[in-house]
Amino acid sequence: MGEIGEICFDKWLKINTTLPVKWITEDVAGSADFLIGDTSVGMKTVKRKGPVGPGFTAQITARHAEEPVDHFFFASYIYPRKELQLLGGITRADFLGAAIYHGAGSRVHSHYTVRKGHEIYNIEIEELTPPLKWISSLG
Repeated sequence: MGEIGEICFDKWLKINTTLPVKWITEDVAGSADFLIGDTSVGMKTVKRKGPVGPGFTAQITARHAEEPVDHFFFASYIYPRKELQLLGGITRADFLGAAIYHGAGSRVHSHYTVRKGHEIYNIEIEELTPPLKWISSLG
Protein backbone atom coordinates (compact mmCIF):
# COMPACT_ATOMS: atom_id res chain seq x y z
CA MET A 1 0.00 0.00 0.00
CA GLY A 2 2.81 2.37 0.84
CA GLU A 3 4.22 2.45 -2.66
CA ILE A 4 0.81 3.04 -4.25
CA GLY A 5 0.33 6.02 -1.96
CA GLU A 6 3.81 7.36 -2.66
CA ILE A 7 3.47 7.07 -6.44
CA CYS A 8 0.18 8.97 -6.44
CA PHE A 9 1.38 11.53 -3.87
CA ASP A 10 4.49 12.24 -5.95
CA LYS A 11 2.35 12.91 -9.03
CA TRP A 12 -0.06 15.09 -7.01
CA LEU A 13 2.83 17.11 -5.54
CA LYS A 14 4.27 17.83 -8.99
CA ILE A 15 0.91 19.31 -10.03
CA ASN A 16 0.15 21.21 -6.83
CA THR A 17 3.38 22.84 -5.65
CA THR A 18 6.27 24.79 -7.07
CA LEU A 19 8.48 23.73 -4.16
CA PRO A 20 11.26 21.28 -5.00
CA VAL A 21 10.07 17.72 -4.35
CA LYS A 22 12.36 14.78 -3.74
CA TRP A 23 10.82 11.31 -3.43
CA ILE A 24 13.25 9.36 -1.28
CA THR A 25 13.35 5.77 -2.53
CA GLU A 26 16.66 4.50 -1.13
CA ASP A 27 17.14 3.38 2.50
CA VAL A 28 13.76 4.73 3.60
CA ALA A 29 13.07 2.40 6.51
CA GLY A 30 12.51 4.59 9.55
CA SER A 31 13.04 7.87 7.72
CA ALA A 32 11.22 10.37 5.50
CA ASP A 33 9.54 9.36 2.25
CA PHE A 34 9.61 12.87 0.74
CA LEU A 35 11.50 16.09 1.06
CA ILE A 36 9.29 19.02 0.01
CA GLY A 37 11.38 22.18 0.07
CA ASP A 38 13.04 21.87 3.48
CA THR A 39 10.20 19.80 5.01
CA SER A 40 10.58 16.06 5.55
CA VAL A 41 7.36 14.07 5.17
CA GLY A 42 6.37 10.54 6.12
CA MET A 43 3.64 9.29 3.77
CA LYS A 44 1.13 6.91 5.39
CA THR A 45 -1.37 4.93 3.30
CA VAL A 46 -3.97 2.47 4.57
CA LYS A 47 -6.18 0.07 2.61
CA ARG A 48 -9.95 0.30 3.07
CA LYS A 49 -13.07 -1.24 1.54
CA GLY A 50 -14.80 2.12 1.08
CA PRO A 51 -14.25 5.87 1.22
CA VAL A 52 -13.31 7.63 4.42
CA GLY A 53 -16.24 9.16 6.22
CA PRO A 54 -17.10 10.83 9.53
CA GLY A 55 -15.52 9.15 12.53
CA PHE A 56 -12.66 7.64 10.55
CA THR A 57 -9.12 7.96 11.86
CA ALA A 58 -5.60 8.41 10.50
CA GLN A 59 -2.99 6.18 12.06
CA ILE A 60 0.66 5.30 12.24
CA THR A 61 2.20 2.20 13.72
CA ALA A 62 3.76 2.97 17.08
CA ARG A 63 7.27 2.28 15.81
CA HIS A 64 6.88 5.21 13.36
CA ALA A 65 6.15 7.70 16.16
CA GLU A 66 9.87 8.47 16.47
CA GLU A 67 10.41 8.69 12.71
CA PRO A 68 12.61 11.76 12.04
CA VAL A 69 10.07 13.67 9.94
CA ASP A 70 8.56 17.14 10.19
CA HIS A 71 5.10 16.13 8.91
CA PHE A 72 2.95 13.09 8.24
CA PHE A 73 0.65 12.95 5.22
CA PHE A 74 -2.19 10.42 5.08
CA ALA A 75 -4.02 8.67 2.27
CA SER A 76 -6.56 5.88 1.98
CA TYR A 77 -6.52 3.32 -0.83
CA ILE A 78 -10.04 2.15 -1.64
CA TYR A 79 -9.14 -1.22 -3.10
CA PRO A 80 -12.46 -2.26 -4.69
CA ARG A 81 -12.36 0.96 -6.74
CA LYS A 82 -8.55 1.10 -7.19
CA GLU A 83 -8.77 4.71 -6.00
CA LEU A 84 -6.55 6.71 -3.66
CA GLN A 85 -8.13 9.31 -1.40
CA LEU A 86 -5.69 11.99 -0.18
CA LEU A 87 -6.73 12.85 3.37
CA GLY A 88 -4.34 15.56 4.51
CA GLY A 89 -1.23 16.39 6.48
CA ILE A 90 -0.19 17.36 9.98
CA THR A 91 3.05 18.17 11.74
CA ARG A 92 4.56 15.23 13.57
CA ALA A 93 4.41 17.19 16.84
CA ASP A 94 0.71 18.06 16.37
CA PHE A 95 -0.09 14.46 15.43
CA LEU A 96 1.60 13.04 18.52
CA GLY A 97 0.03 15.72 20.70
CA ALA A 98 -3.49 14.81 19.56
CA ALA A 99 -3.09 11.07 18.91
CA ILE A 100 -4.45 8.29 21.06
CA TYR A 101 -2.21 5.26 21.64
CA HIS A 102 -3.78 1.85 21.15
CA GLY A 103 -1.75 -1.05 22.54
CA ALA A 104 -2.01 -4.75 21.76
CA GLY A 105 -5.51 -6.06 22.46
CA SER A 106 -7.10 -2.59 22.27
CA ARG A 107 -10.36 -2.47 20.37
CA VAL A 108 -10.11 0.59 18.11
CA HIS A 109 -13.61 0.00 16.70
CA SER A 110 -15.95 -2.94 16.22
CA HIS A 111 -13.94 -4.35 13.29
CA TYR A 112 -10.40 -3.69 14.53
CA THR A 113 -8.49 -5.09 17.48
CA VAL A 114 -4.78 -4.20 17.65
CA ARG A 115 -2.46 -7.22 17.38
CA LYS A 116 0.75 -7.54 19.38
CA GLY A 117 3.58 -5.82 17.51
CA HIS A 118 1.11 -3.65 15.55
CA GLU A 119 0.36 -1.00 18.18
CA ILE A 120 -0.82 2.31 16.74
CA TYR A 121 -1.36 5.99 17.35
CA ASN A 122 -4.41 7.51 15.68
CA ILE A 123 -6.40 10.72 15.40
CA GLU A 124 -9.69 11.75 13.89
CA ILE A 125 -9.44 12.60 10.17
CA GLU A 126 -10.84 16.05 10.99
CA GLU A 127 -7.54 16.87 12.77
CA LEU A 128 -5.69 16.79 9.43
CA THR A 129 -5.15 19.86 7.27
CA PRO A 130 -6.80 19.24 3.86
CA PRO A 131 -4.29 18.44 1.08
CA LEU A 132 -4.26 21.75 -0.85
CA LYS A 133 -4.23 23.88 2.30
CA TRP A 134 -1.50 21.66 3.78
CA ILE A 135 0.79 21.86 0.73
CA SER A 136 0.37 25.63 0.52
CA SER A 137 1.37 25.92 4.20
CA LEU A 138 4.80 24.44 3.43
CA GLY A 139 5.88 27.26 1.11
